Amino acid sequence: MKEVLEKLFHDLDLRVDAENKKRQESGAATISIAEIKVLGQTSLLAQPEFTFDLDLAQTGDLDALLRCDHFIKAELKKILPKYHLIYDDDSELIFIPKGSEFSHLSQFKNLIVKVIDPESALVSKAVKAPEKNKQLVRAALAGGKFPTLAERIINEGGSLEFFT
Repeated sequence: MKEVLEKLFHDLDLRVDAENKKRQESGAATISIAEIKVLGQTSLLAQPEFTFDLDLAQTGDLDALLRCDHFIKAELKKILPKYHLIYDDDSELIFIPKGSEFSHLSQFKNLIVKVIDPESALVSKAVKAPEKNKQLVRAALAGGKFPTLAERIINEGGSLEFFT
């Protein structure tokens, strides 16, 4: 998934670059650098170095917080099907736990792409969609790779008993 996202955002960056050239030639204001924060299952799939031992299902959704010009969001939605993805318009409703960190996934001329840390993505899934993510969270808890996962789930109002 990491490679797919890199290609996707490279493609998007090229489109933004082309639009900015058109705008410069016409004297219009150019598009500012966008920030894209990848969340949810996609964020876990994009970080296999941390999640390789979890049984992750492929997803067709791109959950992402977008801080960008309307043009970028529109172009993103247009090119996602090429990568067998769709943008989840409810991305802004995704629960981001306290203490979440975002690391750089990719940096382009017109885009900064970040990804939420895997433990925070797991906390979000455990607290807001425990039924759907029971096996995933159970495996993450048992694996011991995320030492503060249980504590964070409890602190965010989740129930560990559900996963035992």
